[in-house]
Amino acid sequence: MEYDEISDAFIRANLVGSPAELHGYLTGAISGGEVFSEDSLVITIASFLEVKSERVEDLGDMLIDLYQFSVNQIRSSDFEFLPVLPDDDFSLSERLASLGEWCQGFLYGLGQSELLSNTKISGDIAEALDDLAAISHIQISDDKDEDDNSDSETNYTELVEYIKIAVLTIFSELHENCATNPESVH
Repeated sequence: MEYDEISDAFIRANLVGSPAELHGYLTGAISGGEVFSEDSLVITIASFLEVKSERVEDLGDMLIDLYQFSVNQIRSSDFEFLPVLPDDDFSLSERLASLGEWCQGFLYGLGQSELLSNTKISGDIAEALDDLAAISHIQISDDKDEDDNSDSETNYTELVEYIKIAVLTIFSELHENCATNPESVH
């Protein structure tokens, strides 16, 4: 699923929101053990976007497709997971802002999960969460030459790769803890 597909669905549904933040939210919720039916997904996303459920239904199949895509990505044994972010046609500033929004959505989705609140957090998870929180507050430079700076592009790519590793670590450790201590989830 591509960023532009989600963005187009938001426009068609006349909804304001960040495609990156929505994918981050779903990935965080899934990482936290949440499983959604079609109806509960619509209700949850309506609450997340602070709109009525009918407005979210206007997203059509995109929302269900994004949810399934997110589940398949995070659970893949091939480490296929990548945050849904704008492509290189967008400016570096726009991509960085979306990266921050993605992290913000992930933390919100994960923070609302029951699994996280009922699990002892390891040092690796705590460190990854701290890092994602820091990235969610990323400051965007007003430098007009930023798109020509290969170091900035490299740093962006490294941040995306770090987020991938952090999210997969969080997911696997939370679900490993759940499997070894099933009584810890209520």
